[in-house]
Amino acid sequence: YSLYPHTRLGYLFYQRQVKKARERYPHGHSAPQPCRFPGVKILPIPVLSNNYSYLVIDTGSGRAAVVDPSDPLAVQAAVEEERVMLEAIFCTHKHWGADLPVRRDHSGGNAALRQQHSSCKVYGSTLDAIPELT
Repeated sequence: YSLYPHTRLGYLFYQRQVKKARERYPHGHSAPQPCRFPGVKILPIPVLSNNYSYLVIDTGSGRAAVVDPSDPLAVQAAVEEERVMLEAIFCTHKHWGADLPVRRDHSGGNAALRQQHSSCKVYGSTLDAIPELT
């Protein structure tokens, strides 16, 4: 496992897995149901073949945050379908170092989503060197 999260080989393997998962599961690997609480909706977004990002929606205001946006295309599709304004990205961690050109793991969608949602803030640990932190 230590090769996967810390090396170029692991990063290349991950990129290949993202591509294969998009081809195999164009609408996600499962059909998860949202969780609803008073004023809040949490929508799991299937990514890869066995992982999730989460869109957390303030149902009163239509504002939202996403947790670990691995696949920006899947997250953006959910944002559009829910008709919400993405205001924040929360990254729990990332795997590959800053020397790699694109980090498509838990923080893989940060840059693309910030381009589409310019006022969106990115939160995460500075120790993890999360890309696009604001």
